[in-house]
Amino acid sequence: MKITKEIIERIEGEATLELEWEEEKIRFAKIKFMNFRGIEQILKNRPIHDAIAITPRVCGICSSSHALAATLAIEDCFLQEEEPLHITQKAHDIREIVLNGEKIQNHIKWFYFSILPELKKMANVSFNDAFKDKEWLEAQQMVMESLKIVAIFSGQWPHGSFLMSGGVTCDPTLSDVFNAQNCLDSIIRFCERSLFGCPLDEFLSYDSAIQIMGSHSQLTSAIDVMMHFGFDSCGRSYDRFLALGSSYMYDGALKSVKTTVMGADVKYVHESLENTFFESQSSGYTYSKSALYRKNYFEVGPLARLMLSKDPLIRDLHRRYKDATLTRVVARLAECAHLLRRTSFLLKKLNLRESSFLPPKYNLNYCTCKGVGVVEASRGTLIHEISIKNGYISQYDIITPTVWNLGNGDRQNPSVAQKAIIGLDSIQKADFIFKSFDVCSVCTTQ
Repeated sequence: MKITKEIIERIEGEATLELEWEEEKIRFAKIKFMNFRGIEQILKNRPIHDAIAITPRVCGICSSSHALAATLAIEDCFLQEEEPLHITQKAHDIREIVLNGEKIQNHIKWFYFSILPELKKMANVSFNDAFKDKEWLEAQQMVMESLKIVAIFSGQWPHGSFLMSGGVTCDPTLSDVFNAQNCLDSIIRFCERSLFGCPLDEFLSYDSAIQIMGSHSQLTSAIDVMMHFGFDSCGRSYDRFLALGSSYMYDGALKSVKTTVMGADVKYVHESLENTFFESQSSGYTYSKSALYRKNYFEVGPLARLMLSKDPLIRDLHRRYKDATLTRVVARLAECAHLLRRTSFLLKKLNLRESSFLPPKYNLNYCTCKGVGVVEASRGTLIHEISIKNGYISQYDIITPTVWNLGNGDRQNPSVAQKAIIGLDSIQKADFIFKSFDVCSVCTTQ
């Protein structure tokens, strides 16, 4: 028996789950993304730096991540030509501040707009009430405060134009930094009061799942409901994690199987066209490609990043519940806490006297080379690969986080999300676990 569930609410874009059942359990799940826009094709034969302006249009949620990945790919081309660019610390810090602001708004929006309403519906609380709560309205205000931080440094949101190979084009004033800090302080106060139920530093000091339950907060309530419906044991996948982009929380690209952490390299990434319309118009059923590392599926995103950085709280949750849905949900909110503290630190140390941009002394206009840019976006590892021929883009490839987590494997080798769904006895649980990965079908099909 097959049951098809269209998912068009509270995800970025649209998706369909086609569930195959056997003995009242899900035997297999097909994840379908049907809207294709062809950004990679649009970029062909264009000037190199058009990539920085066009790729942010891939997604209205993580546009800064795409712009940065494109910029890093172009900067890698300079490196391959043995003409490495010098990026000042100020430019590095501004790039990270913008990326952090983007992640913070995404994590808050995802929890209050997608996760919390689903949990309230499961607990027989009126669905509409979830969008009338004072905390929900305040959460939307905090999303806007996060976006103000992004806009202060990037010029606008979405699709800010502040990045160039060689640094950033913005030159913030002390007033800009002061305004950004005020926005961040508002978000921190909200999270302390409603989301975490305790001061930020106290939450970040937690090293046990039991400590979370000692406070009265939206997170605590969410954990209660998830445990009641068994999400502390279901939604488990391969227990394999990957982060190829840089972070202040760990050194270099890393992967892990369960808790064993080791080095990783982007050269081992493989993009599969299996089950896509690109491979076969007759047997394909999705526009979403799949991304694998050494032919294996790995989970990317906040849970992966915190497992790889050996965060004490998430490691304790993993010890108790492995990579279950509950661990995945808490990890995204725990990362939000880390991002709040890190962004405050970056704003305080930002050296406004330093240069924002140092123009390249070398010209790529007559070069033929390749470059790769990797960014840890809100949902996980984002990869841009650019091929340049005589100064123009000859090929462009984008591997998005959703392609890692929600790819389409087969019955012998299902993707991360497919494995998390197989074996469930409820469509409602499958829907929730699907959304726990923070789905973005827009990025996936570009």
